[in-house]
Amino acid sequence: MFLYALSFLAGTSQLLWLPQLHIIGLYLSLLIVFVSLVYAVYSKNTRPFLSYFIVFLIGFSYAFVVAQSHKAHQLQVIPTQLVTVTGRVWELPDVTPKKTKFLLIVDNLEEDFSIRKLLLNWYETEKTIKPGQVWQFKLKMKPIHALYNPGAFDYSKWLFRQGIDATATVKEGKLLEKFDNSLYSWVNAIRVKIAGVIKKHTDSPRVVSLLTALMIGDKSLISYEDSQLFQNTGTAHLIAISGLHIGLIAFIGLLIGRLLFLVFSTQQSNRFIFEAIFSIGFALVYAVLAGFSIPTIRALVMVIVFALSYAFKSQISRWQAWSIALLVVLVFDPLSVLDAGFWFSFSAVAVLMYAYSGKMFEKNKFLGFIKAQFIILIGLMPLMVVVFHQFNLLTPIANFLVLPLASLLLIPLLFLALFASLFSYSVAHFLFFVVEKTSYLFFLILDYLSEFSYLKITMPSYNPVYILVLVLMVIVLLLPRLFRWKPVVVILVAPLFFSASNGLGQGAFKIHVLDVGQGLSILVQTKNHCLVYDTGASYESGFSMAKAVVLPLMQSYGINKLDTLILSHADNDHAGGADEIIAKFNPKVFDVMGQFQTCQYPLSWQWNEVSFEVLSPLELLPYMGNNTSCVLKISSDKTSVLLTADIEEPVEYRLLSLFPKKIISDVLIVPHHGSKTSSSQDFLTQVSPQYAINSSGYANQFHHPNKTIKARYLDNQVSFYDTQSNGMLSIEVDKNSVKVTSYLNENPHFWHVKKSLILTQ
Repeated sequence: MFLYALSFLAGTSQLLWLPQLHIIGLYLSLLIVFVSLVYAVYSKNTRPFLSYFIVFLIGFSYAFVVAQSHKAHQLQVIPTQLVTVTGRVWELPDVTPKKTKFLLIVDNLEEDFSIRKLLLNWYETEKTIKPGQVWQFKLKMKPIHALYNPGAFDYSKWLFRQGIDATATVKEGKLLEKFDNSLYSWVNAIRVKIAGVIKKHTDSPRVVSLLTALMIGDKSLISYEDSQLFQNTGTAHLIAISGLHIGLIAFIGLLIGRLLFLVFSTQQSNRFIFEAIFSIGFALVYAVLAGFSIPTIRALVMVIVFALSYAFKSQISRWQAWSIALLVVLVFDPLSVLDAGFWFSFSAVAVLMYAYSGKMFEKNKFLGFIKAQFIILIGLMPLMVVVFHQFNLLTPIANFLVLPLASLLLIPLLFLALFASLFSYSVAHFLFFVVEKTSYLFFLILDYLSEFSYLKITMPSYNPVYILVLVLMVIVLLLPRLFRWKPVVVILVAPLFFSASNGLGQGAFKIHVLDVGQGLSILVQTKNHCLVYDTGASYESGFSMAKAVVLPLMQSYGINKLDTLILSHADNDHAGGADEIIAKFNPKVFDVMGQFQTCQYPLSWQWNEVSFEVLSPLELLPYMGNNTSCVLKISSDKTSVLLTADIEEPVEYRLLSLFPKKIISDVLIVPHHGSKTSSSQDFLTQVSPQYAINSSGYANQFHHPNKTIKARYLDNQVSFYDTQSNGMLSIEVDKNSVKVTSYLNENPHFWHVKKSLILTQ
């Protein structure tokens, strides 16, 4: 059973690196399955390998068909007009002061699109959106899209995984039905009421967000800072209703079932089956209240399988139960392989079973709990490196301190308080007071632990060899035998965790124009130095491009030191994330706003035989916004790149007159995102670039790059690249050549929608 489950998993996992869903791949797979089955039937000596291979191909074919079905419903073009849609509100909305974000299940669509589910944003609306309502909307629709950079969260993958076929902005809305009277709507009404009770009895918004996430799986209230706190301390699983919470509630159900069995037992009844029924029933109720999200369903399936194995424990081993749970989850939802949570949940259970294989669990439960945390940290190390490019030594400490607090106190007390609210306001209020104080302690511990950031060990962009070595190390470390050799294994593997060379020699450099939407951020690397030019935008929610894109990129590249930060000018889309970058690296900072060292002509320096020269501004006062932008030229012996930020035609002409030779460059970072106020013909002729790199947001409201401007570059035989259609763009320069590569083109995945779409003009 175990090897069959792994074979099926290997087949479905091919989705992780399929660039496109070519139907010929499915036909070929099914043909091989047919031939193999015919051979297996007529062959007298069928080898086990053939059976596993057939299961592998069946898993691949099944996952392919499901993924293709999802893909067929995706919006592939940007409609030029508003689209009228009628549908039902699904799930609890995410309400903020400026917008409401919610899911809509489509019932009727006036255009000829096969869309089933939409993610909508309704800005500055005073209308209340509730699950189960039926609305008619006029929408401005877009295909699913994301920012594409190494190390960053792939939002388009998440949207595809959730079955969301397009995103849209609401322009008009009309309520048709207040309540559709379905079971799902009644369940959501209960969830809304539970959220209201929590808010009524709790003063702290931070605690309200935590309790709402724990009770009904609604994480929309959690601030960006707290979500980062959970991520950085390795406790994000505590706020995701998955294995931990479902397992806890299932265990409570088991205890209640045991108690009732003692009271009402008969000779004919089986205690284990009785307990399993209560365990599954409690877990099911909690899963329903949590919104039946994908992780919740996965956890529920695991609980059901393990509960049944507990009820019939003489027939099913732990590994058999694990294998059955894995197969059931993959058959129910083969796209689970796209979730990091899927891999972490099954791997954590497998690691513990492997580590304790053939051994008894610790008699001392306290010591056993501590040991289990470190076993999970070691066992999941390769997976952490693949997903996060790091692992955190703080994780077992944080979980040791807050996991019992959450599972033994916070969650049971929360259930008790909610139950008490049905009968007595005063009792409920007292219990919520205790819950709130417990939550304060929960956050106090995590806030303190988050200060030990040096316990995070980062690892540069991995390769398969590194991961294989790590996996082998984990296998050896978790073996009960070979104890004497374990320290030797760690010493041999230790060099993997030190920052590797970036592969650049003297006179060579790399420039990465990051995909930060409608803004600019550029990372420059020489052999021994690193510079960031602009940081992208930041937002009132706490989200910033520095946190979401720049820092994860640097982490994935193993960059632990930043020499210089240049802020070209004060606009938010260029300098919004400065504080985060400075707090992380404390680099030397140059700007044109007078807060740091001056970025002004004739500032220049050299790193590893690569020259850096500021060509503009000549004076800082008066500050003229875009036209005070710091213009930087980076050059080696025969190749150069010109970084222009948001300069417009007046500055272009001044550069033409003052530095006609210096502005000649092989690569031009397009001024002002391709605006019609920049990239004059005279300037373009003098710079005479071979490549033009533009940074702009996907289908942005400014329609950058301007059609005329882009045509001007193409008419001048300049190769034009744009982050909104190519993702991050990398320029690799050695002493004699220049090469431009697109992250999106180098890392294609079938869930990405092609960005060469019809744009609204």
